[in-house]
Amino acid sequence: MNRFFTKGSLVVLGSLLMMIVCSLILRIICFDIKVRAAVYPYDVEIGKPIYFSDSTLRASDVLWEFGNGDVSHDRCGSYVFRETGNYQVRLTVDGKNSYFMINVRDSRSDKAKRMVKIIAPSSVVQNERVVFMADGDSDHWRWEFGESGQVDSQERNPIYVYSKVGVYDVKLTAANMMYPIVHTIEVMPEFAIDESTDPDAQATDEFKERLQQIIDGKNVFNANYNYLLKHYLSGNSNVIVLINGTNENDFYSYCNGLKIMGKQQSVVIMDVNVERDNTGKIKRLLVNQVSSN
Repeated sequence: MNRFFTKGSLVVLGSLLMMIVCSLILRIICFDIKVRAAVYPYDVEIGKPIYFSDSTLRASDVLWEFGNGDVSHDRCGSYVFRETGNYQVRLTVDGKNSYFMINVRDSRSDKAKRMVKIIAPSSVVQNERVVFMADGDSDHWRWEFGESGQVDSQERNPIYVYSKVGVYDVKLTAANMMYPIVHTIEVMPEFAIDESTDPDAQATDEFKERLQQIIDGKNVFNANYNYLLKHYLSGNSNVIVLINGTNENDFYSYCNGLKIMGKQQSVVIMDVNVERDNTGKIKRLLVNQVSSN
């Protein structure tokens, strides 16, 4: 029987196997390496870390560059940026690059801190109760209303009554403030307001007074509500009330809300203005009010 494999065929077969093995080795050596890596999160608060990880196959040389001069040769790890801004993180693996954009922002607590400012009218009437509001983040307050020449209150939202006519610089100093913020207010004499020349003056005064009574719980809700409804709104409880220029309610819902609110917090009606239609009827009330809590 002839041998199945002759010496010559074995040489040929061995040569073919050697060529196949060499081809596979060349393919492995010349294989186009694909960088596999991840960075997270892309949006981070300052002081909190980002995490980076490289899982590229057969990687031998890894370099992370964080866009601010800092580098790392670790395949995995974490990094904390010291300043806010946008950073391009570059990963180089055996000469091949991959890029990641990272946004480093202020912390939420820093964003939540608001600059202190004064909310108060620019003009008031002598002997009128004036509510001053401190808007912003602080624990300590010091008010100087300009009339006494000294610190008048350490409350956040104090009420003050000017007894003398004039122009005053109201100063508010909060914690960690080097200089106070200033608000100018003019105090006009009581007799300077001539209600006889303003047909709506009595209406605005009565609205202001009776709405405040609803809040304070003086007399009864129905007496004040029905009086205003009958004398000024022609019995129309759906007249619109615009509160502080932003929120709207019908008159009944607004008054009922004041009654509930008055049990929960101290609210002061600053002023009330009326808008009339072409027939002279009040079509809308413009109310400015503040909470002293």
